Amino acid sequence: MSAARKRKKPKVRLDRKKVLVFAALVISLCAVLLCITALFGPLPDDGPQSPAVEADAAPAGQSSGAREETLPPPPAAEEAALAPVQQAPAGKTAGAAAHVQEIPPAVDGAALLFVIDDAGQSTGRLSRYTSLPFPLAVAVLPKLAHSAECAAIVRSAGKEVLLHQPMQALNAAVNPGPGAITPDMSVQEIQTLVRENIAELGGVSGLNNHEGSRITEDVLRIGAVLDAAAECGVYFLDSRTTANTRAPEAAAARGMDILARDVFLDNDVDRDGMLDQLHRALAIANKKGTVIIIGHVDKSAEILPELLADLYPQLERAGYRFLTPSMLLQEQASSGR
Repeated sequence: MSAARKRKKPKVRLDRKKVLVFAALVISLCAVLLCITALFGPLPDDGPQSPAVEADAAPAGQSSGAREETLPPPPAAEEAALAPVQQAPAGKTAGAAAHVQEIPPAVDGAALLFVIDDAGQSTGRLSRYTSLPFPLAVAVLPKLAHSAECAAIVRSAGKEVLLHQPMQALNAAVNPGPGAITPDMSVQEIQTLVRENIAELGGVSGLNNHEGSRITEDVLRIGAVLDAAAECGVYFLDSRTTANTRAPEAAAARGMDILARDVFLDNDVDRDGMLDQLHRALAIANKKGTVIIIGHVDKSAEILPELLADLYPQLERAGYRFLTPSMLLQEQASSGR
């Protein structure tokens, strides 16, 4: 028995060593794994990241610097007016008051020109704009149930009337409405149609395009529109629904002066959004002397007229002038510009 015990003792000591060595290896591996996890483990989840979106970004190949203010809105804006719009509440916000306090003083009598598009579909909301206490222009769509009536209402209120001439958008599936210029029309057909639409409204001071990028990018067809405008003795205002408009080129070839939209005021039907666009317009006016601002009758009727009525006294006190396109052209003619 004594000899047997002596033989077993070495085995017990040997097993203990193996256990200790194995335990040490496990502990070392765990320590290494913890270090690796600490160094290279996953970062905290901050949630999905949205790519930055820059409104009114310059098209490819153009600088987004000093001329950014004259660029058109994103391409979808041309068709946006056709989609149903969910009106935001008309109530004033604390943000609106902050914007009002930040109105900069006008530089050298900078002028604001408001043009309100898309009249002609109804008369109910039109008076909200024609009752505003400053000069503005309203662009009336042709060949609608209330087109002639809306034009008469605008004139009787002492405001300026434009023909809001429908033209084909780049998206051929978009219907610009009755009385529209389409790419398949000849020069003569375009001129005849423009004359008819002007006559329907009982005479206008000017015309601008409704939708129309497909036509304004066509130098031949936009040239036909300019010829009809010149024949009727009215001005042309390019709504600039595309950065690739050929209207300036066609006008230069004819020795004509045309006007161009600077800011769409109500792409977002939201009071604070409109205030942001208005401040952008004020910056343009103070830089170049004038700014042409386009809004829309029915799209923004619950917000825009009240906003303009609220801001008018402060804008006037800040030294801004309010003109229509005709008044601007008269000023330019008298000054020899």
